[in-house]
Amino acid sequence: MPNFTTFPLLRHLLRPLIILLLILAGTSVIGSSLLLHNSLIDGVDLQLDHAQQMVYHDLKQRENRLAELLSLLAQKPEEITTADLEKEIQTSQPHLNLQLYDTRNNLSDPLRSLADSVIQSGIALRHITFDSSKDLHSLTFIQPAASPRDVLLLQSPIDQKLLKTIADRYLCELSLYSEEGRLMVSSSDLTKSIPKLSDTLMTRIAGSNNLYTSKIKNIDFRSLYTPLPLGGDGMFYLATSKPLGNLNSLLLTHSWRLLLTVVLTLAIGAMIYYRLLLRTLTPLKNLLDTIHQIAQGNLSSRTEISTNSHFHELSSSFNQMLGQLETLYENRLEAEKSSVLNLETLKYSSHLKKKNLEIEKVNIQLKEQYEELSALFMVSRSLTSALDQNLLFEKVFNILKDTLHCDRIVLLLYRQGSESLEVIKTTGIDAGTSKGLSFNLGEGISGLVAASMKPIYSTDLSTDDRNLNYKGRWVSSGSLLSMPMVLQNRLIGVLNIHHQQVDAFNQVAQQMAQAIADQTAISIENSRLYEKTRTLSATDDLTGLANRRQFQDYLQREWAQARRYHSHFSLLMIDIDHFKSYNDTHGHLKGDIVLKKVSALLLQNTRGIDLVARFGGDEFVILLPKSDREGSLSVANKLCNCIDAEYFSGMEESQGQKKLTVSIGAATFPTDSTDIYGLLNMADEALYQVKRTGRNAAKVWSREMSQHNHPISQIN
Repeated sequence: MPNFTTFPLLRHLLRPLIILLLILAGTSVIGSSLLLHNSLIDGVDLQLDHAQQMVYHDLKQRENRLAELLSLLAQKPEEITTADLEKEIQTSQPHLNLQLYDTRNNLSDPLRSLADSVIQSGIALRHITFDSSKDLHSLTFIQPAASPRDVLLLQSPIDQKLLKTIADRYLCELSLYSEEGRLMVSSSDLTKSIPKLSDTLMTRIAGSNNLYTSKIKNIDFRSLYTPLPLGGDGMFYLATSKPLGNLNSLLLTHSWRLLLTVVLTLAIGAMIYYRLLLRTLTPLKNLLDTIHQIAQGNLSSRTEISTNSHFHELSSSFNQMLGQLETLYENRLEAEKSSVLNLETLKYSSHLKKKNLEIEKVNIQLKEQYEELSALFMVSRSLTSALDQNLLFEKVFNILKDTLHCDRIVLLLYRQGSESLEVIKTTGIDAGTSKGLSFNLGEGISGLVAASMKPIYSTDLSTDDRNLNYKGRWVSSGSLLSMPMVLQNRLIGVLNIHHQQVDAFNQVAQQMAQAIADQTAISIENSRLYEKTRTLSATDDLTGLANRRQFQDYLQREWAQARRYHSHFSLLMIDIDHFKSYNDTHGHLKGDIVLKKVSALLLQNTRGIDLVARFGGDEFVILLPKSDREGSLSVANKLCNCIDAEYFSGMEESQGQKKLTVSIGAATFPTDSTDIYGLLNMADEALYQVKRTGRNAAKVWSREMSQHNHPISQIN
């Protein structure tokens, strides 16, 4: 028996029918639900319209009754006081508020303005007022009293209690909005979800008088909006609403019942149609099974169909065709067996020849790679051991000559800032010819290689338009291999390798040249880092001045020389006044800028033979060879004056004298001391004396200062 899994035709026949029936069922359910929904909404609209008319009538009737009541109160006999009337009304109508108004009563400004208008005109007035202290709107009536300066004021609150009483009477929810569309009061908290009517909605209400809307926020309500005149010339908006929860439940129940009825009917009809279709398609399924067995290689399989079937003739013809195919297949199988044997023999023979050629090619490549790796190992071992650049360049040139058999080599280094290449060393070319020669980036073959950081191989320089012949200083010919020296995507220089023959460098030579150029770049960078490390070990990182270690070395040498030749020298200890205050005010970054600037001023205003060093923090020390006490004091005063005259950013805010100054102490060898550590201590004592007596000055050590042996770190 066929089913959906084994017989896809059955699924294709049933699918369109099921889809059509589902569309008809869905259309019926949706159409019926829409008709019922529209009918129920029309019924709700009729109820809302009736309730709105009755609410409008009740509110206007209440307004008129209150006006009549106030007119009667105004005609009271003189022996009845207003206080008695207030008490009587508060007893019978506690929601009303009767007051007697005169110019001395402490009423709110809006009520005072309305009462003054009634006193002046003598005409009664009704108006909607709002008490902000109670958050309450009231229908206010003001009537002239018997006294010319008095009026009767009657207020009826328009609150939730009033609207709820009317709403419960007509089984609806009520909301009252002001002329600006703001919510004044509502009978239920559910209808407070619209605190203000939009301008578009108020325009539509004014244009049609009655306007129906559905949904208040996310709650199903049907609302009727209509204009409501209250309080004389006031215009308000009344919203009458009914919840649609019961309506939606009724509509949902009806839709589900209708849907279940239609689905059940369709299921019964589909089952009957399915059984009939199975009986008709069973013979065709048997035929399809036979075809599947033949497709799997069972050519002896046959289909059996009864004579009363619609597919009997098709089955007989199909079985005959199978017999003929079986005979043809057996003949073809024998022919293919012999053909396959021949093809396999040829295939294996060809495969063996191909593998032999590949093995020979791999052997050649391995030999070339071995030679290349051996040469690179020698290059790496030779270059990594050279830290002196001149020795390094000599080794590079010797290696290139030995490996590439080149005639001439030119080494160019990239100078940052000038954006140019400078010829540093050559071989095979007269050194005087290339002296001072440089190329801009993009200029000539060397400049193009530097700009692109990619190698250029010119097979014949005599026909290459890019060849500048080293700016006419030397006519080059033959082939040129120009290799960039790059380290971490940073240009180091260019290596030009010349050969007299045209097209003298093959692919292996080019790879070897690039490897040597890369290794050379690494070695040059190592040499530079070595030189930089040597320099940094003797200088201060921030200011570039000599550090304390270098100063002590120089001081030791100068002290030994002065003792040997009986000469003299002086030391200046310098400290920036109130530098901690500057740092605390402006931060350490600006403080570093001040240190650099002071260092530059000290260098500019001393001799070339003098040594300026950073002693630590904001302290500096200067070694003045061949300088006596008078000379050291003159230099110290000069330094004080030049720094005092210099402008430093922010000094007005942090420095006491609105400027940045230094204090300097001096001591001289051998006049003051023959011991270098004692000399340093004397210069420090002289500096302390300047700090103690006012700063921004220079003093030479004297014996009186030794009484105040205080370290300079105690004073800023």
